[in-house]
Amino acid sequence: MKKNKKYDLMDPKIDFAFKQIFAGKFKESKIVLIDLLNSILGFEETVKITDILYLNPYTDKEYEESKQSILDIKVKTNKEELIDIEIQIRNSDNYRKRSLYYWSTIYGEQIVEGEAYNELKRCIVINILNFNLITENEHYHSIFNVREKNKNFALNHDLEIHYLELKKFLKSTGEEKFTGLEQWLIFLKDSGNENKREIINQIRKENEVIDMAGEILEKLSQDEKARAIYQQRRKWYLDKVSSEKYFLSKGREEGIKEGIKEGELKGKRDIAKKLISLGIEIDKIEEATKLSRAEIEEIAKE
Repeated sequence: MKKNKKYDLMDPKIDFAFKQIFAGKFKESKIVLIDLLNSILGFEETVKITDILYLNPYTDKEYEESKQSILDIKVKTNKEELIDIEIQIRNSDNYRKRSLYYWSTIYGEQIVEGEAYNELKRCIVINILNFNLITENEHYHSIFNVREKNKNFALNHDLEIHYLELKKFLKSTGEEKFTGLEQWLIFLKDSGNENKREIINQIRKENEVIDMAGEILEKLSQDEKARAIYQQRRKWYLDKVSSEKYFLSKGREEGIKEGIKEGELKGKRDIAKKLISLGIEIDKIEEATKLSRAEIEEIAKE
């Protein structure tokens, strides 16, 4: 009997895998996305999302046409709310402004000129990040909306932006029972890590919806075509991250060199100033500091 080839599981933090799990071809995708959204948004039982309409379901054509764009998921809920959720493994310039821009685009596209503003529905943007962004908050889940500065009441509830920072989420086994959101974050953070197989199996036993997501991930990881796209996407991300780290390192190195140069020049100028005040001849100051006569004469005028 021919044995099935063993595949490493895809990493759900790569947006291609994330979108395939939560908005792909699998019939369970809608169930798992609804559960993830309810866990993030913390809705009470009576107001939980019960149905969603995908506004941009995944297609191979989408990937082929925009290999470097973000594979986010946009949905409309049974309550007419619009939600955009995405996962990101690398920080980009002005990510906070980017989130606001995404929100404003989704919000503004709801109506056309001449339509009433009361047609505008609540829009929620959810960012799951594999890097730290909100330095003002040590907690992994930050939620932003528009509030009055002094009395702290909401202008309305149309704007809501969530940041879930996976690197801040450090909860481990042996602590109190995981919440639904914590289980999801463990799944997203560690499913692609073979060393975390025990805890992943634990939460899959405890949560049947996450078990569904795990089954989708397993099927997806065995699909040759999907794996080829995933590997290409993963390589593109890793190349970008590596390139950014290199240029950041080079920038720091050049900055240090420039700082040393500036420090050395300041030291020479300070010495020259002291020698001038002692009445030392310019020729001797030139020899001592290696500054030019013009530079020393300029210092003397200060």
